[in-house]
Amino acid sequence: MRGTDLNAIERPYDGCGKCLLGVRRLSRVKLATSSPERQRENVLFAAASVGAHIIRWADDWEVSGATDPVTRPSLGPWLRDEKGPYDGLVAAAVDRLGRNVVDCLNTGYKMRDEKRCSSRMDTTEPGTSTTPRTRTVSPWKPGVRRWNCARSSAGTVTPP
Repeated sequence: MRGTDLNAIERPYDGCGKCLLGVRRLSRVKLATSSPERQRENVLFAAASVGAHIIRWADDWEVSGATDPVTRPSLGPWLRDEKGPYDGLVAAAVDRLGRNVVDCLNTGYKMRDEKRCSSRMDTTEPGTSTTPRTRTVSPWKPGVRRWNCARSSAGTVTPP
């Protein structure tokens, strides 16, 4: 993804089947944190790596990971279908969606049942917290074959 202008990955919904909602969450916002920007970069990178784009951001600042995603101030209205069309979610890590396993699974099942996609990017490369190591994007869109991609530490995209 070197040379990719991550700002170009943000554009309005166009019905292409890869219009994703970027999900970011922080329990506490501090002046010294760079996490919102790191999360943004990781989400944009994950979307760009599979030819998708971010249509909007569901930013929940000062929201505990224990909060049910459906009740979160920014993400909740999207999950309740109150905000408009989107093809799926992408987050920097599963814990940005929520910490409760049941809530995360329920959100994943909702995406599956509605033929949407879900994505996450792990940023746990040894020695750094900002190098994307693995991402999984799985859309279930009618007429589009299911695709899963895994990015190795060498930077290649490989099928499952």
